[in-house]
Amino acid sequence: MSRSSWKIPHIILKLENSEKNNTRTIIYERMAAITPRLIGQTVYVCNGLRTIPIKITEHHVGFKFGAFALTKKRAKIGNPKKR
Repeated sequence: MSRSSWKIPHIILKLENSEKNNTRTIIYERMAAITPRLIGQTVYVCNGLRTIPIKITEHHVGFKFGAFALTKKRAKIGNPKKR
């Protein structure tokens, strides 16, 4: 289920209050929203198996972190081996 529209977006306060760091920032909360203050940073979003680097741009603002770190592999549809 999605978050109710009358509630404020869920953000990570640790990221909002910190200055831009060159350290590796790993985000485990995929439901957190991306805010304009994070533009230009590279964050790593955990998808359950590995961390995926995401360079945040203006187009990412308002979306959730989980939208850019997929958890399932794409299905490979190909020709079966010929005997």
